[in-house]
Amino acid sequence: MKQQNLIEQIMNDPKPLPRKVPDYMRKRGGIWYWTGAMVMIVFFYEVITGVILFLYYQPSNAYVSTESVLSVPYGSIILTTHLYGAYLMIALVYLHLLRNLFVGAYKQPRQMQWLTGVALLLLTVAVSYFGYSMTGDVLSSDATDVARGIAGGFPIIGKYLSLIFLGNGSDISLFTRFEGWHIILAGSILALFAAHFFLAEYNTIMPAPEKVGYRVPAIDKEDSTYSPWYPNNLFYMTQIALFTLALIFLIPSIIAIIPGVPALFSPFPQVAASSPLASAVPPYPPWFLLFIYKELDFGISATVGPFWATVIFTGAPLIYLLLVPYIEKSTTLKPSRRPIVVSTGIVGIIYLVGLSAWGALLPGVPVSNIVGLLFFVIPLALIIPTVSYISKAIESGKIRMKSAWKVFVLIAFDAFISILDGISIYSSLGNGSFYHTFATIFLTVVLAVSLLVTFAMIYGIKVEEKTRVTSGRVHVVFGSIYGILAVAILAIISVIPPDSTFNQSLYGIGMGLIFLLGGVFTMLYRSHEFNE
Repeated sequence: MKQQNLIEQIMNDPKPLPRKVPDYMRKRGGIWYWTGAMVMIVFFYEVITGVILFLYYQPSNAYVSTESVLSVPYGSIILTTHLYGAYLMIALVYLHLLRNLFVGAYKQPRQMQWLTGVALLLLTVAVSYFGYSMTGDVLSSDATDVARGIAGGFPIIGKYLSLIFLGNGSDISLFTRFEGWHIILAGSILALFAAHFFLAEYNTIMPAPEKVGYRVPAIDKEDSTYSPWYPNNLFYMTQIALFTLALIFLIPSIIAIIPGVPALFSPFPQVAASSPLASAVPPYPPWFLLFIYKELDFGISATVGPFWATVIFTGAPLIYLLLVPYIEKSTTLKPSRRPIVVSTGIVGIIYLVGLSAWGALLPGVPVSNIVGLLFFVIPLALIIPTVSYISKAIESGKIRMKSAWKVFVLIAFDAFISILDGISIYSSLGNGSFYHTFATIFLTVVLAVSLLVTFAMIYGIKVEEKTRVTSGRVHVVFGSIYGILAVAILAIISVIPPDSTFNQSLYGIGMGLIFLLGGVFTMLYRSHEFNE
């Protein structure tokens, strides 16, 4: 009998949308299943705020038109939350992809779903780059110069690529291209996301590994214990949406009122590229591309040129991600039986974070080939044996754990914090400012706690959980408190005049707190009504 292809299977075996999901996806720790939903929530917020900003943007006067948004009532909130919404979306896409890598969600029958996810990561970074560069400030100019050098180095068609993406050299041509590609890529994300979501529903959610015996194909099968999408999943999605919106509003609004925030993290445009003050701003690229820009400082990059350096340093990981479903074809979902994939995932995180931190602290500073080689070799030499040892210990029964992938993620987090702590200690030796001292103490405490949690998970040390209070009276009391606080905050921010960026930042903080309280209230309601 002729085997049906994917399209025929979809047409002949349609599935209801959306599916019911098992209750454990809404229990404690179930948030890991919903990182894709959080990406969707942020994306739609970006579309809404992007349309508003589009009404004010003028490619012929990019910098002035961007700055003018700050003088529009609540324009500062829209501009800063749009920027940090993009940052959050990038972080969530990375988190979503890495989580799926560790749990084996790239395996049958989700190969195509994985490939569309990798494509969405690329489109998200690309659309963020073009949006970031539309401001016309000095950081936009720096990012454009590097992009022009990379595109121009493409063999034969380099000048045509530069013309297509960066224009003919005039400002209006450049920013018209940026605006056009930003819109085109956003539309592409929407179309590809629809396909990704459809595949996710068709292939079913990735069930808990123990539910399918840690074997592929991991197909979720609905049964009578599954709760209906409405109201259980709807309220959980509402809770996630409110918490996500709280992050989008709180982070940039708090940063906006802190004096002396580095240009790399400032939610506001910097000085114009043509300003005499532009030379005082460090040549920072977008933070999400810092790892690429730092790689261009390596000695080999100066030898082969920026284009081929980008191909070498970013093309290899990309090809690996695209091929991993076809390279690692084992039928097991256990991370302990996939040490190579787990090791490369951890090392990839270390490279990504390490290069980004390096680029933030020492932008444009050349790196010798020896130092660069050590940076890439040392993590490999440490992580591969560590993961192999833990994997063998798990398989032999010396170490017992339910969620091995969480331990491996913690190991990557420990390495990440160690790098940041080391950099902070090194920087504080030369510049003992309050911020360096605070950062060192904070990172050391985080590292110590994380190492303790990692040790506890590896050796099966369980922390006694407190009994949950499910009294209806308690839910009513706390629910009333949250409601009163939300109304009080709304009353306070409603009288704040939007006549300055500081006031608008306070308004943004208030809105973030209201979303946060709304999320907590929804969580309390779900606990009372559904015991979740």
